[in-house]
Amino acid sequence: MLKLLRPTVRDLAGDLLYTIGLTRADRGAHRLNVVTFHRVLPPAQLREYPLAAIAVSVADFTWFVGYFAEHYTVDTFAGAARRWDAGERPARPFLAITFDDGQRDNALHAVPVLERFGVRASFFVPVQAVEDNETLWHDRLGYAAARLLRTDRAAAARALARLGAPDLADVAATVQGLVERAKGLTPAERDAFVDATERAAGGNARPAWDGMMTWEQLRAMAARGHEVGSHSMTHQLLPQLDDAGLAYEVAESRRVLEAKLGSRVETFCYPNGDADARVVQAVQDAGYARALGTRWGPNEPGANRYQLSRCDMQGATTRTRKGVLSESRLAFRLSPLQPRP
Repeated sequence: MLKLLRPTVRDLAGDLLYTIGLTRADRGAHRLNVVTFHRVLPPAQLREYPLAAIAVSVADFTWFVGYFAEHYTVDTFAGAARRWDAGERPARPFLAITFDDGQRDNALHAVPVLERFGVRASFFVPVQAVEDNETLWHDRLGYAAARLLRTDRAAAARALARLGAPDLADVAATVQGLVERAKGLTPAERDAFVDATERAAGGNARPAWDGMMTWEQLRAMAARGHEVGSHSMTHQLLPQLDDAGLAYEVAESRRVLEAKLGSRVETFCYPNGDADARVVQAVQDAGYARALGTRWGPNEPGANRYQLSRCDMQGATTRTRKGVLSESRLAFRLSPLQPRP
């Protein structure tokens, strides 16, 4: 019974906190807010994309941006952070909209929505993947595993057995679980597992509509006021690398980005949010002004500028029990009252 009542209690509590003002944006004028998106997809592509937790529909994204534009002072991450560091405290708090991974849909579907509302965002790109239009490892694994699970359950069980596939009937949950467990492998083991899964699925399973943004798209976005930052060279989990590999991912990505864009790159985003003290030091040594992880929550004054936090945005977690996108739900999730994962 308690489990059945929980969504109702959550919705009522969220509405109450919003009504009395405890979760409204203007209660946190001293904070720097950063939100994260990955994929923004139209309905048919959203149904085909295997990692639902990092994708939103164009319609949901439009709703999010409208809310942010109304309640916050929206700027790029670099712009908002500079103004915040300088002591500026607008009545509508600063909020930066960020995107990870450099996917083509960002330029095709997200940027037009942002510009319709007159706001600019920050796009963190894995440089070598952009250069080669190369699918990132988690998408490669997701597409291949989803194809296997839908077409040959026995072959899927054999191919995926190394990391375990406890509920092969639930494709989305199985794929998400595989990606999470693959993060615990070494880079060489992970690459081998992804390669083997693709072979079992009959080769690269990325659909024709998917891919990375081009340098031309990124330069055009930067010229219109959006920020392009580094998300490393190849989206490796940085603490797993030796010193030479870490320097390549962090420093070389900045050098190439600046050469390709013709402008200064001052921000970094840790792939998967993984950053130990050695990684943070490498980012500082490479000359970046600040960096983002995936630790949840708004940033308070005095926060470490190389370990700033942010909040990932999902349509599912912003809906009421009736499936309606909710301002009170979103306000609660962006507030310090939201329990930290």
